[in-house]
Amino acid sequence: MRWLKVLAIAVAVVVVFVVISALVHILYLVGVGLLIAAALFAAVKGWEKTKRARERREERRQQREERRAHPSIEAPRQQPTGLPIEAPRQQPTGLPPAVTSSGFDVEEELARLKRELPDR
Repeated sequence: MRWLKVLAIAVAVVVVFVVISALVHILYLVGVGLLIAAALFAAVKGWEKTKRARERREERRQQREERRAHPSIEAPRQQPTGLPIEAPRQQPTGLPPAVTSSGFDVEEELARLKRELPDR
């Protein structure tokens, strides 16, 4: 009877080992499958992006050739896709009137410096 218990425990250990080994291999195969799927997805996405870029480049080349062939016809300029159209910048209020978009008025600044410097 004692040997029977030892044999049953040994068989149970072997069965547990086989089940755990099978589960590990299944998880491994799932992981490899996910990696392959991600690689295929990235490849297809890159191929589509390259294809769209090639089509846009070909379209721009044709437009350039048409403009060169017919220089009197002005093609309408299009805003690049994906970029917002910015409103023209306005000068902030609250600044002195001498301030321009490029900085202070040079003449007024020179006059101020001459007034502030002591005479020699």
